Amino acid sequence: MTNNLDNPPKWFWAVSVFALFYSITGILSFLSEYFVTDEIFNILTDDERYIYKNRPFWLLIVFGIDVFAGTAASIFLIIKRAIAFKLGLISIICTLIQMIYFYLFSDILVVIGPSSLQMPTVIFLTSFLLLIFIRYSMIKRWLA
Repeated sequence: MTNNLDNPPKWFWAVSVFALFYSITGILSFLSEYFVTDEIFNILTDDERYIYKNRPFWLLIVFGIDVFAGTAASIFLIIKRAIAFKLGLISIICTLIQMIYFYLFSDILVVIGPSSLQMPTVIFLTSFLLLIFIRYSMIKRWLA
């Protein structure tokens, strides 16, 4: 029996690097929301400012946990460590918490409209597929 742990296929690396870049964009998005300046805040539409002003601070913390756990998962995926799955799971749970808050407990659908569903849906689906990929990599014994 061969040891696949050292020999994942080339596409494993492509997906892993994609996951890292995807996660880094999440960190950049988080930082841009956390460190938004008054100048940038004033450029936003009234509706966007309303959403920002009425968002609880704990939700921003959940967003931070989401993107940093996702990035850590991507890094551990690249170095082939199974802890990537647990970190990915934490990340996707945080994504769900944010989506549940925004779509059930905020006015985002009324204020911004149905178009506000597009990006979070893409983010959730991408994160879910990456979590499946990590699990698949564990089953294939590419992760230690």
